[in-house]
Amino acid sequence: MKAAEDDPLSGSPHGDGWGIVALTQDRLIHYRSANPIFDPAERSYLLKLIDSFSGEMKVVVHARKASDKRLVSSIYSHPYLETNDREVLFLAHNGSVDLSLSKELNLNAEYVVDSELIAKFISQKGINYVSSLKRWTRSALNLIILKIDRGSGSPMSRSHLLYYNYFLPPYNKVTEEYYKLYSGKGFVMSSSLVKTGCKDANEVERDKVIEI
Repeated sequence: MKAAEDDPLSGSPHGDGWGIVALTQDRLIHYRSANPIFDPAERSYLLKLIDSFSGEMKVVVHARKASDKRLVSSIYSHPYLETNDREVLFLAHNGSVDLSLSKELNLNAEYVVDSELIAKFISQKGINYVSSLKRWTRSALNLIILKIDRGSGSPMSRSHLLYYNYFLPPYNKVTEEYYKLYSGKGFVMSSSLVKTGCKDANEVERDKVIEI
């Protein structure tokens, strides 16, 4: 929350909504809000939600900094949800891709966020085609994906928490650091979180889908 309120790398807040998806053995929670994650009511909700979890869990939390301020609402907050006959996908993204990706998907992109297009592309093509999105990438293609394969029994046993780190050559050192991802035992996070005190992490390998 500290990094979202005052990003130590960009110098500006990620205050255009936030969202979470959390999977446990018997619960699947997907929540999205147009309010900042550091809003007192949202902060309280998140902390109470996390305190209610027990046992094995897979969680994705994303605080949004919108490039198009017209499209700030709960329906545009990450993680995005896409489904097909193979799997259920939740995706959070940092960076930007060209909206011309919509043509590949036969969609009108007027009121569609670029990250939403990424989720639709992966749902249609499959996780193995993530690197194909580099041709549309304008800054970064930093993804965290919760993929749940369809089947019987607990979804946790068929779930995969994945990440992918890719960005174009940076304009400067600050931009380069901003788009790096870092991982540790059982987690991956943005470089901004590292700068706010989460030190036990190492820079991840780029241009490779990796499972946590």
